[in-house]
Amino acid sequence: MAKLEFEGRSIALEIVKEMLVKDLKESNSIGNIFQFFTSNQKDIEKGEKAEKLYKELGWHENAYDVISSFWTTFSFAMHSKYPEFYPIAEVGNVKIYKNHNVRFNLESFPERYFKENSVERTRVDCLCEKYPDISKLAKLCHSVANFMPCPKGFNSSKGLLSDVNDYFPLMIDRIQECFNKDTGLIYSNNQIVIDKETIKVWHDFFIKNREKYCLNMYYEVNDKTIKGMPFFDTQSLTYPCPKDSSELQQCLKNMIECIEDRANQIFEKYSEYSTKR
Repeated sequence: MAKLEFEGRSIALEIVKEMLVKDLKESNSIGNIFQFFTSNQKDIEKGEKAEKLYKELGWHENAYDVISSFWTTFSFAMHSKYPEFYPIAEVGNVKIYKNHNVRFNLESFPERYFKENSVERTRVDCLCEKYPDISKLAKLCHSVANFMPCPKGFNSSKGLLSDVNDYFPLMIDRIQECFNKDTGLIYSNNQIVIDKETIKVWHDFFIKNREKYCLNMYYEVNDKTIKGMPFFDTQSLTYPCPKDSSELQQCLKNMIECIEDRANQIFEKYSEYSTKR
């Protein structure tokens, strides 16, 4: 039987619920998520520990994605508290650089965060005092309960589309919009990135696999229609990101509750699945 290191001990690979919400970065600090951004580590949802858990859960897809990413919501939270230092760029993103900008020789936010007497670290600490759920999302972000099997190419499109901003419920709405119009997925420069036949494959995947992969807290299925369940009341493809305190608190709360709810559902499904093997 396969072995997996869990809480400092090697155990037989049999799922316990705590595994599903365990941060696979082995961290208990928001700083570790910034450390991840400054490293060359490959995506955690594709790592060895995650793959062992997928196998145990009976997930056998070729591609996986982080459902609720940390960076977008964190960036808009920083903008909300410090708008003069982190303005919204023309493309609708907040001007906080996640990675080193070689072209303009700009240090990334995580690099500045780790400097001695860092202003960025002080601001993040103050932010987390105002929004404690920021720290909780950082811990839950890289856990199996926040990873999902997905069609090939889906994860990069979800992260690059400016009207989706890496929010899974909005990506569901975007797929349905393309399906309704019988078009491919088009970026802002009018370049077709995903053809309409691929969109149909994605649409079919999310209709067929909502229950299998415990995704019912993120979207609804009604016959041939999929509809995302927004993280805050006004969230939509024309208003993807939370911009005030009320929207941020609601968004964070719902993202966290979805991860925890999904962990419970995955565990229940696994318990049923394991007894039948």
